Amino acid sequence: MKKTALTLLTGAALLLAGSAFAREVKVGTECTNPPFNYRTAGGELTGFDVDLAREIGKRAGFELQFVCQAFEGLIPALSARKFDLILASLSITEARQKSIDFSIPYRASTGRFVGPKGSKLQPVTADGKPNPKALDGKVVGMIRASTYDRYFTELFPGVQISRYENYETLLLDLISGRVDLIMAGPIKMAGFFEDKQGKDFAFVGPELESIKYFGPGVGVGLRKNEPELLAKVDEALKGMFADGTFKAINQKYWKFTVMPSVWAD
Repeated sequence: MKKTALTLLTGAALLLAGSAFAREVKVGTECTNPPFNYRTAGGELTGFDVDLAREIGKRAGFELQFVCQAFEGLIPALSARKFDLILASLSITEARQKSIDFSIPYRASTGRFVGPKGSKLQPVTADGKPNPKALDGKVVGMIRASTYDRYFTELFPGVQISRYENYETLLLDLISGRVDLIMAGPIKMAGFFEDKQGKDFAFVGPELESIKYFGPGVGVGLRKNEPELLAKVDEALKGMFADGTFKAINQKYWKFTVMPSVWAD
């Protein structure tokens, strides 16, 4: 009897350990960055990242709870166990991989400058090299602690930067002329250009790719040494790529694909 009871208890313990993430998983996101993660006028949390998180939760058996967090505080809050996953358009970079783990990439990651239509500024040369002299006396806006912040700070020394906590205030300052250019993701800007406030703005210079600064794509952020959780997230994403669910979520927000080239057919 004692042996049987011990066996049952051991089995129950293993079952509970194996289903540790079948209960509640907290997801950190900005909640202020449309169309990726934001609240509707009615207060409902929605967006591309949010839809992906919910689909991951559905496939992995997670009961999700979303936690709103400013972008620059996402990684510190993850490390402090405020939440378990980050789904907030977080690019996979070498610097970030020193402190957290990432899922496989689920979205492409590049950068572009944006300014008034007809702008004569040339922040990048014809051969794609940074051209800081072209921005003497100019102010360039970007999200604080983003990959664009690091890229611009290191490659455009001496150029004045205006840093923002969210895209709403960043775009308002671009529209009002308080900054001359901004640096952002081209996927994010697609919606802005379609809006009446964005009709007078356009990309300035070519699309910028840099594994060093922008990484191979955007991924789900996790704490180090959580292989079970990481495996469940990767499995869910791969399933979405394979069965067309990712494509359906993608098309809900954009007519073009945002899938990283590594997963493209």
